[in-house]
Amino acid sequence: MKFYRVSEEARNYARKVLRCHNYEAKQIKSIEESLRYPYREPDENIGGSHASSGIAPQVAEMERVWTNEEFLTTVRHVEIVKNLLEDMSDDAIELIQARYLSDEGSKCRRPKDLPNWVKVSKQIHLSEDACRKKDTAIVTMLARRLNLK
Repeated sequence: MKFYRVSEEARNYARKVLRCHNYEAKQIKSIEESLRYPYREPDENIGGSHASSGIAPQVAEMERVWTNEEFLTTVRHVEIVKNLLEDMSDDAIELIQARYLSDEGSKCRRPKDLPNWVKVSKQIHLSEDACRKKDTAIVTMLARRLNLK
C-alpha cells in the first residue's frame, strides 16, 4: 500500500463513515430483508391506541430515495469498516466502539452526538491525548482504505 499524507477533510469524511456505520449497516440489512421477503401482512392494530400507517415496511423504504450509486457506496463503506476492524488491534477496536459504534443505529449521528473524549478515555483507560492521537491514526488508515487524499 502506498503511503501519502491524508488531508483533514479526508479524515473528517472517514469520521463521518464511522459515525454512520451502525445506521448504514442497519439500512442495508433492512433493504436486504425487504428484497428477500417482499410481502408482509400489514398490522391491523386491533385494540391498540395508535393508528397504523397502512403501508408495508418495504413500501415505506421504497419511498425513501436510494440511487444505485448511493446504495453501492454505502455497502462499500460498511464493508471497508468491517475489514478495518478485523485488521486492528484490540485497543484500537475498543476506542472505535466506545467513540463511534456505541449506538444502536437508529439514525446517522452528528459529531455532537458522540461521547466526549473524557468519557471515552475513562472507559478505555487511556489519557484524552492518547485517545485523540489513536483516533487520528485510525481515521487516517480508514481514509487511505477509502482512497481519499
